Amino acid sequence: MTKNTPRKAKILCVDDDSALLAIYTKYLENTEYESRTAVSAEEGLETAKKFVPDIIISDVVMQGESGLNFCKKIKKLPYLSTSIFIFASGLAVELDDVVKGLDIGADDYFIKPINKKELLAKIRSFLRIKSQRDELVYANKKLSKAFKYLKSYKDENEKKNKALFKEKEMLQNSLKQISLLVKDRERTNKKLELYNKAHQKSFNSVITILSTIIDSKRQYHRGHSKKVSEISIFIAGELKLSKVRIRNIKIAALLHEIGKLSFSDRLTMKNPEKYSQKERNFLYQHPVKGAALLEKFSGFEKIAKIIRHIHENFDGTGVPDGLRGDEIPIGSRIISAAGIFDNLVYRKKNTLASNELERIEEETGTKYDPTVVRFLRKYANLYPADKTDKTKELSVYDLKPGMKLASGIFTASGTKLLPIGSLLTEDSINQIARHSKLGLLVETVFIEEIE
Repeated sequence: MTKNTPRKAKILCVDDDSALLAIYTKYLENTEYESRTAVSAEEGLETAKKFVPDIIISDVVMQGESGLNFCKKIKKLPYLSTSIFIFASGLAVELDDVVKGLDIGADDYFIKPINKKELLAKIRSFLRIKSQRDELVYANKKLSKAFKYLKSYKDENEKKNKALFKEKEMLQNSLKQISLLVKDRERTNKKLELYNKAHQKSFNSVITILSTIIDSKRQYHRGHSKKVSEISIFIAGELKLSKVRIRNIKIAALLHEIGKLSFSDRLTMKNPEKYSQKERNFLYQHPVKGAALLEKFSGFEKIAKIIRHIHENFDGTGVPDGLRGDEIPIGSRIISAAGIFDNLVYRKKNTLASNELERIEEETGTKYDPTVVRFLRKYANLYPADKTDKTKELSVYDLKPGMKLASGIFTASGTKLLPIGSLLTEDSINQIARHSKLGLLVETVFIEEIE
């Protein structure tokens, strides 16, 4: 079997009637299943230990050990805990034993003789159930590891900071809810959809708690992560990204400073304007530390990748990997621009968004993605930090001489066509229109609105 060839499902048939075993064998030959037979419960148990079947079909009453005892022993083996066990009953009087079998863990039964179509239909149906069981067991193992880590993390924070008492209570409640879900996991086969919804709710709760903890560590610029998330969601929506990618970008924005939790309180609670260059260089490593923390947990791999690369530059001069252009995850490019914009505009007082956007545009094409900066300008227009900072978005074909650009115009490659503050002329408008027709520019431009 090659590496990419899917494993055949395994079927074990146990019956002391050799004629019936021959029928099973005939039904299952030339199918996509691999089958084995055993003429007694004792032989069936030994075969099951080596063969590790997905489905076991067993007679209820056999010579020697009964099918009931066989079922009990199978269910005690951890590596067969998700295997499907089906009883085959030949007489109506055996139904009492069948009921007992269902009580001890058997999944179903049928009355012999069974026809081929019914047998194969049951096998297909139960293989789907078996697959769901296996996926659930795997998910629970991953989840258990996450629970252990979260509890350890909670205990550590309780010792360090009494001010986090309320957040820790929320985390404890979330862990209790998850713990209840884990205890109930053996009954979730029939409630799998509800379980997934509850798991997603808990996942979101953990993200909210972690975001709150991160924010509480910022004596200055509190609310930064939430604002960066808001801006990032807007830009991602304007870029028509998928719901899944927008969700990952939202979470990455909320948690993009989680790496700072590994630094001392003295450093993280310090006024950023008073950092020494050595401290700035040290804190600059937080995306790598945050990504290393998150990538250990299932479901956070793409989020960790976004966070790792938020200090990459569009021209390839950034860190940690020197990625450039589209090599940088789009989420990283968005959060990079949204983060600096929030710090320059919404976290400061007495500053004009237009002035700060001009600073950002000076590094557009080198540090920032031109497309991202364009939609950052659109966000600033719709949600101005300063009500006097008014601009209007116009189609390329609605531009007129004398209008003043409220945002620089860049090509898709990052080349600046016209700087912010330029007064439009007939020649510059024609130049913009030519680039737009060639698909090198977006079809709207921001101009300063004259009252």
